[in-house]
Formats: sequence, structure tokens, C-alpha cells
Amino acid sequence: MTEPQISVISDEISQDPAAVVRFVRDFGLGGFELRSMFGRAFKDLTRGDVARIRAVAAGEGLRIHGCATPVFKCELDDGGSVLAHVEIFRRSLQVAHELGCDLVRVFSFLRGPEPLAKPVADRIASHLAQLADLSAASGIRLGVENESSCRVGSGREMRCLAESFNHPSAGWIWDPCNILYVPGETGSPTAAFSMVFDRVIHIHVKDAVLTPGGSSPARPAPVGEGSVGWRQHLTEIRHSGYRGLLSLETHWRRKELDEGLLHLPAGDAFSAGGDEASRICVRRLLELWQAAA
Repeated sequence: MTEPQISVISDEISQDPAAVVRFVRDFGLGGFELRSMFGRAFKDLTRGDVARIRAVAAGEGLRIHGCATPVFKCELDDGGSVLAHVEIFRRSLQVAHELGCDLVRVFSFLRGPEPLAKPVADRIASHLAQLADLSAASGIRLGVENESSCRVGSGREMRCLAESFNHPSAGWIWDPCNILYVPGETGSPTAAFSMVFDRVIHIHVKDAVLTPGGSSPARPAPVGEGSVGWRQHLTEIRHSGYRGLLSLETHWRRKELDEGLLHLPAGDAFSAGGDEASRICVRRLLELWQAAA
């Protein structure tokens, strides 16, 4: 791959694989990242669901660019939940293998009140290392995403975890928009990219407008119209030599989504209005990428 290709997260369009395929074909994207489908979250997809997705993708010559799991969106100190999430991850690897997908996304445990420091980063790293070892045995990459509701939400926290966690089968899923929602974060959400880009293996693209004093730190916006600064950031990404995917994670709708759906996106309510919104956003992303110098 000589330069980043564009992808899209499936349920940002529809719960219907035919609608997702139509979108991908209309924009020549080559594939999609799988999250929820058929009204079910990724972790709840049945064997029949997976077989249908595999058949549709193969019939259209499309790749599944990533499997977006909720793994480790749980409490770090809840041993039972951690074990349950490891089992979800094992099943996720099986699904990814069946779909011919080489990337599975996970998180870094739900955010605590204390700042991320080395002792906590070491604990997170030990759990992630277990997942990375399982990934390596399956020939699949582990992608750890920065997420505002999790221990690693900002670029600074990503750098902190990087000191404790470095595995040849793992890398970062970079989402600068999520940094806009991290409590107490100020400054440019893209500022830390230059310090972590060498381990970034996948990038999520969405946008939001900061709302100081509002009930939420930010609200979703069309790509390029928010506070991320995608025009400048895509230029930085191009110059960095990044060769992975730019995966559209729209989140914006003409009719604003409930905040709970944005935290755990899945199902028909989340996908409502997504096809129209994602068509607007992918056109803007393609224009911005072409304009990046």
C-alpha cells in the first residue's frame, strides 16, 4: 500500500450488509471495518451472521478491514469482567480469522479518577500483553484505541502506556477526535501524533465541535467542520509516511444521536441516518486527503 486507503465502520452506514456493500462500492473503498450488524453488537454476532458477512464480502471482492470489539471497556479491578473480556477476545480472533481480517480493536479499561501513572500502566500492559500473545498466535494484529471513557484517552496517556507496553503484534488505533472528550485535556487533539505515529497501525476519522460549558465536552460534526483540524492533520499524516487505513467513524447525524449510543455504538438506533451522514463525510474526507500536501 503506497498511501493510506479509505475505509468505513459498517454500522456508521447501516445494519444491513447490502447497504454497507452499496456504500463501499459507490465510493470504491475496497472494504469496511466491522462493528455491529443485523442489530447485534460485534460480540453478539452469531455463527450464521458471520457466515453471511463472509459470503457478502467475498461475493463483492471486499476485505474486512478490522473487527471492532468492546474488549477491555470494563473495570481494571473487576477480575470477573476481565476474564469475561478475554474470552470475548478469543471468540473475536476466531471471527476475524473466519472473515480473513488481520486487525482486532480493543481498549484500555474504563477511566479511573486518578491520572494514569506507571503502576497502573504496568497493570494495563500485562493484560494487553496476554491479548497480544493470543493475536500473534493467530497471525492477527492487536489495535489498542485511545478512547475518552478509558484509561488511555489522550496522546499523553498513550505515550505513558507505550513505556510499559510494546509488542510486535500490537499497535495504536489513533483517534484524535476522542481526545476532545477527555476530561481536562486542552490544546490541539493532534499534538501528540508526532510522538506516537511510529506505532500507529490504524486511524479513525470523525469530527466534533468543542462545547465549553455544555453537558458534553463536544458534539459530533461533519468531517472537517469540527475542532480536530483534519485539514492540517491529514497533511501531517501524509508527511509521516503512514501506510495504514483512514477509517471513517462518522458519529455525526443530521438528527443528533443519544450520548449513550456514542459511548457504546451498536444496533439500529445507532445506524439510523448513518448512510446519508456518512456519504457527506466520506466525500469530505476524500477531498481533504487529496488536498493534503
